[in-house]
Amino acid sequence: MSSTDPDLEMILADMRQEFIEHTRDKLELVEDEIEALRSGTGDCERNILEIKRIIHSIKGAGGSFGFPTISKVAHGLEDYLETTGDVSTVAGEDLLVFVNTITDILISGEEPDTDLAHMMLRSLPTGRRQSGVRALDKGSALMIMPRGVQRKIISQELAQLGYKVTIVDNAIEAIDMALTLKPDYVITTQVLERMTGIELAWVLQMFKMTRSVKVAVVTADEISDEALESLPPHTTLIKKGPRFSLELMSFIRKAGK
Repeated sequence: MSSTDPDLEMILADMRQEFIEHTRDKLELVEDEIEALRSGTGDCERNILEIKRIIHSIKGAGGSFGFPTISKVAHGLEDYLETTGDVSTVAGEDLLVFVNTITDILISGEEPDTDLAHMMLRSLPTGRRQSGVRALDKGSALMIMPRGVQRKIISQELAQLGYKVTIVDNAIEAIDMALTLKPDYVITTQVLERMTGIELAWVLQMFKMTRSVKVAVVTADEISDEALESLPPHTTLIKKGPRFSLELMSFIRKAGK
């Protein structure tokens, strides 16, 4: 059976339509949880957990049915919740922006083109300051780090400074996100599953759209002169230790100029 077989195309079209309908049903459930958050009539912790559960299922299915941007928007909502901090500072109106963006794609029935997808993703809300006041939008940051205290602290600090933070835990997904989002800078650990952080920086140099992206590679090892000489352009090595926060903030200030 060829890929152009009419029966196969019909089956794929039916599966795609089923995904659209099921996803719209799921988004209605998310909207109910958001309304409970906004009205204060529910259990905030439970509402957030349910939103995370539903959105995670949408993220996992989007790419399989030809809607990779839906997966990225859902990923963005997860990042928003991780970087916002305390549950009490989550803003219902922000969550609705993510839901409405996914809904718009579903209504169109088509995966948006590259430029539209980029615009949609860059316009999603950032995390908020602990006071609940939105920080000025200063750009976007891509983080490649495993789950842990350090990732949470850094991502929340960046969000409070006004950066839209996208978090992934592997280099392959990071490359895809970098090409889609065109972030202002990248922060990665040196130790990754498929390649090192320095190798990832070299890969980003290969693509025209990410060639000028500034990259910070976080390492626990001593930084030798040889390592510094092997760095690709726009790349900084930052060693974990007493001066880590100062050096990271210095990198961010320079990268934001």
